[in-house]
Amino acid sequence: MFLQSFFALSLALPTLSSAAKIYATHYDGNVYFLDTSGDSNNLELKKAVSLTACGGTQGSPSSLNADPARGLLWCTGEGTPGVLAALEVQQNGELKEMFKTETLGGGVNSALFGKDNQFLAIAHYGAAAISVYKVPFTNNETAKPVQVVNFPKLANATDKEGVSKPHQVFLDPTSKFLLSPDLGLNKVHVFKIDQDSGNLDICENSAIHFAPGSGPRYGVFVKTNLGQHKRQIRGLHREWQTKRQGDSSFLYTVNERNGRLCKFSVSYPNNACPVFTEVDCFVPYPGEKLPNENATLAQVHAAGSTLHISVRKDHKFKQADSLVTLDLTRNVTRGSVTDDNLFSSGGLTPRSFVINKAGDLVAVANQDSSTVVIIKRDPQTGKLQKELTSQVVGQVPEEGKWGGLSSIVWYE
Repeated sequence: MFLQSFFALSLALPTLSSAAKIYATHYDGNVYFLDTSGDSNNLELKKAVSLTACGGTQGSPSSLNADPARGLLWCTGEGTPGVLAALEVQQNGELKEMFKTETLGGGVNSALFGKDNQFLAIAHYGAAAISVYKVPFTNNETAKPVQVVNFPKLANATDKEGVSKPHQVFLDPTSKFLLSPDLGLNKVHVFKIDQDSGNLDICENSAIHFAPGSGPRYGVFVKTNLGQHKRQIRGLHREWQTKRQGDSSFLYTVNERNGRLCKFSVSYPNNACPVFTEVDCFVPYPGEKLPNENATLAQVHAAGSTLHISVRKDHKFKQADSLVTLDLTRNVTRGSVTDDNLFSSGGLTPRSFVINKAGDLVAVANQDSSTVVIIKRDPQTGKLQKELTSQVVGQVPEEGKWGGLSSIVWYE
């Protein structure tokens, strides 16, 4: 009886799934596998295992996209030319580069889409374009993009404004539209997806335009349930359906150049291209001002009713920058952010971070300190609670020199 009780208790204890793995790209030309041990209360990172891949130092590995259904990671390279590589996740977690193809340069982010995730879009920050590939492909094929969307330079372009710099590609909640924040054109492009061909048809009237000097860099959708009331409606075929009143979708973007977090409501009139309406824009930092001219917002992610934003080079903590946590169940507006909303990223320049599926762990890739940091998160409140573990991964760049970690993903 004692053994049975002990066994039942052990099953109830918090554990980290053995299937959950962490991978990070580094500008040293490697992709790193970080295995874990322990549970979500006492997690440890094992020594990182590296694979030179995704074009190596010339390719400058910049982002990863997990494709567990195929047992792959898709890696994009930021070099010129760029690289798209398929990395097989082996049983022990280590990686093997299966095949790769040359792409346009400056690929910094990617997104899988389509009925069976059979297409992959890449945001080419350095080539002012978005390309789409049919995946998977093999080395025996000449993998060519099914589409390249080029963004022309504006007539009055300067070094910072008027030249397209798409920094991300991501799907809307319906998976029928793809969005791309463009730091150089101060807009978010919106495309309707052809689910069969993978082609992107631009929704001109849906594009979100920002003021000059904004620099939208990253975005995320949040679906909220603002009420519990339900009503019955007639469907297209006269059947009764239940619709929950108060369900809404909002888009949040972070701007690199003016440091603002912007919120937009979204609607889909007559199942056409989405319509975005600005709700608010403010600097999500105490005093509604970033502390120095080098501090910038990098990424925004959501889990439940919580937003998390990474702030680079604010130096709020000792040898570390900040993660901002916003509880969307409260009235988050300008002037409402205090020091209580800030938590240490555990290193310098948190370029990338991700929340695991359970919502109880956050993995951070700090670029300039080249540290991977795991932070415990309360999945109910969204509050970041404590740093669990940290490890230097790859070569630490010299101060003022480009390098370090570029992205991080959970593979679950």
